[in-house]
Amino acid sequence: MDAAPVIARGHNLAILVPPVPAAALPYLLAIPERRATFVVTADSDRAAALAAALPRGPSLAVTGLARAQRKLASGMPDFLFTSASDALQLLTRSALKAAQFQTVVLAWPEQLDEPGREALGSVMAEAARDAQRIILTASAGPDVESVIERYAMKAVTFGFPPAERQPAPTPTLGPASFVVARPAELEAVRLKILDALDPERDDDVTIVPCPASREAAEALTAAGSRRDAPWRLVLVLEPSQLQWVRGLFAPLTPLRLPTALDALEQRSEAIRARLARTLQSANLDRELFLIGPLLDRFDPAEVAAAALHLADVSALAEPAGPLFAARTGSALETAEPTGLPTWAKLWVGVGRKDNVGPGDVLGAIVGETKLPADHVGKIEVRELFCLVEVRSEDAERVVRALTGTTLRGRRITARVDRGRGRAQAPRPPRPG
Repeated sequence: MDAAPVIARGHNLAILVPPVPAAALPYLLAIPERRATFVVTADSDRAAALAAALPRGPSLAVTGLARAQRKLASGMPDFLFTSASDALQLLTRSALKAAQFQTVVLAWPEQLDEPGREALGSVMAEAARDAQRIILTASAGPDVESVIERYAMKAVTFGFPPAERQPAPTPTLGPASFVVARPAELEAVRLKILDALDPERDDDVTIVPCPASREAAEALTAAGSRRDAPWRLVLVLEPSQLQWVRGLFAPLTPLRLPTALDALEQRSEAIRARLARTLQSANLDRELFLIGPLLDRFDPAEVAAAALHLADVSALAEPAGPLFAARTGSALETAEPTGLPTWAKLWVGVGRKDNVGPGDVLGAIVGETKLPADHVGKIEVRELFCLVEVRSEDAERVVRALTGTTLRGRRITARVDRGRGRAQAPRPPRPG
């Protein structure tokens, strides 16, 4: 039975569909034109991906509340894509009226966390009682049945296994590897995958996003089995797609790609190795005499950390250069460290509201600028923005590189923060 005529007639539906925008597209296109449609997702990334897949407009994906509020003030789109939490914020601000929509689509509600489920309940309470409800879900079970019963009474179901019997296990299609990334990162991730695997020929590795159906997955493995050379399939997945893909491929193994944090760890290991060589080969009697009184007041690890602070940790990773100045006569003289960097503070327009953490910001800066990770200092993530310390000489470069890029579905604006002056006193880097 085809779901499209049922959608066109305005009945409630629940459809078992993979968590892939392309798989949901036929059902969204079956909604009659000019029928105001409200699509609720688990997060803004999924809202943006669904909106990008829909070739029909006008539509709006809510990726930032201020912009969405301004857009909604100028007119209601035919399709509004938003996370449950953003929808609740817009309702609270009176920027959105859920009762205006004739169709409400819940896109994979099983992906919602507890706050998201609470937000969804508040949003659906404001929806029109006679509005059509369409639920797209990738799983079948009591939890989904509860959602259907609560939000789409008397829904016609499509693709669900019969309730009276368990479906026969479907054989898997063979091995595959996966990496987790956002759809917009596919091309950049492709190069990292090829660098990590280093195949004899690039086409010996097939790198694709999550297949939209079992038939598409079967076509991938069939094409690979016809090749004479060794072949490998790597899927670029969103976290929400992993459970569905596990039912298609076995074994399904993660492929670890090097990150900016790996480079930072390599640099840290070089520092630790150099310190170990010094401990094993150098005469440290004078240094021990110098710090002896401090050991009665402080933990030895804190004393060592303070010494690294004075010595400038980044300089220690260089192949040569003493920690302190040379001794003269019978006295130990420690010179002030020279060449310490000064730091500028940047304002970056993403924050906790956008599900951004320090590691995301560090990765974006290193990825866009190719600067070493130790050129980034303290990263302070606040609700709506971040304050990031970078070396003063890199500040304008980082601003230019970040402005206009996208992080977690949100377009970034960056500028030098003038609140405390352009440069601060020298300090060692503290990435992330």
